[in-house]
Amino acid sequence: MKVLVRILLAAVLTAGLLAACDRTAEEAAADIEARRGETDQVVIYGYDSLPGTLRRAIVEHMEREYGVEVDLQRIGDTGAVFTQLYLERSNPQADVVIGLDESYLPRLRAENMLEPYEPADLQLVRDELLVDPEYYAVPFDFGYITLNADMENLERVPESWEDLLSEDFRNSFIMLNPGTSSPGRNFLLYTIAVFGEDDWLDFWQQLQPNILTVTSGWSDGYGLYTQGEAPLVVSYETSPAFHRHFEETDRYQAVLFDDAAYLQVEVAGIVHNARNRLNAERVMDFLVSQEFQELIPLNQIMYPIHPGVELPEAFTAGASVENAVSLDPQLVGDNFSTWLMAWEDVLR
Repeated sequence: MKVLVRILLAAVLTAGLLAACDRTAEEAAADIEARRGETDQVVIYGYDSLPGTLRRAIVEHMEREYGVEVDLQRIGDTGAVFTQLYLERSNPQADVVIGLDESYLPRLRAENMLEPYEPADLQLVRDELLVDPEYYAVPFDFGYITLNADMENLERVPESWEDLLSEDFRNSFIMLNPGTSSPGRNFLLYTIAVFGEDDWLDFWQQLQPNILTVTSGWSDGYGLYTQGEAPLVVSYETSPAFHRHFEETDRYQAVLFDDAAYLQVEVAGIVHNARNRLNAERVMDFLVSQEFQELIPLNQIMYPIHPGVELPEAFTAGASVENAVSLDPQLVGDNFSTWLMAWEDVLR
C-alpha cells in the first residue's frame, strides 16, 4: 500500500511539474506576443569593429522595408558587449545583440539574457554552425582563430606549438586579452584544447618571453601588427584575404599547426524582454538572409553561414583549415573564469 501511495504521489508531482512548465512556456509565449506590436525603432548592440558596410546595410534595410529607425550602438570589444548586456539584464535597453560567439552561450542562457527566435531562412544555414538548437542565438558568420605572420618582418615561420616557444621568436607575438577580446578568448581556448587542462598553463609560462604585448581588442592588436611592431599576432585564418584582395599582397599569412585552427561562430540574438520584439525579429531575418550574407566575405572578412555564397578568390588562395578545433561550450561556461584568472596570474 505504501508503495502504491508513493507511486501515486510521484505521478501527481510529475503532472504538477509538467503543468507548471506548460504554464511557464505559455506565459513566456504570451509575453513575447504582447511585445510584437508595430514600433518605429530598434536598438542594436554590436562590437566596435563591425564594418560600416554591414551597419549601413542593416540601417537601410530596416528603413526601406519597414520605416524603422535603427539605433546601432558599438559598445567596444566583445567582452564589453557582453558586460553591457549583463549589467542591463533587469532593464534591457537593446533589442538585438550582434557579435558574441558561441563560447558565451552558457552564460547568456544561465542569466536569461536572450529570447528564442528562428529566422525565416535558417534552413539555408550550415548545420554544423547551428550552435543553439533552441535558437536563443543564431550564427551570422564564422571563422577560425590562429596565428598570423608578417612574412616581411619574420626570418622564419614557427612550425609547431613547441617551435613557437623558441628564442627565435622573443618579443615577436601580440596576444589579445581573453577577458575582453573574442579572438583572444578563443585562442586561449585553442591552447587548452591542444594541451589539455593539465598542461596548457605550462605552455603559457614558456611562451611569456615571446609575448611583446597583450592588447584589449583585435583592432588594437592587429593594428600594431600591420604597423610592423611584431611579426606574429592572434587573428583569423581569413585575415590575409583582406590584404590579398584590397592590397594585392601576400605579405601576411595564416599559420596553421597541423592544418588546424579554432572554430569561432559569431552569433546574434534577441535580447530578453526586448521592447521592439517585432523589429528585432526583422533584423534577425535580415542577418540570415542571402542579401546580407553576400556582404560578409569582403566586409567582415569572415565566412558566410550560407554554403551557397560564392567566396572571392582571395579566400581560396591561402592556407585552408582541414581540422577545426573546438571545446564544448558548457565546459567553457563552467570553467572560463577560472582559466582566465590562471592565465592572468601567469602573465603578470
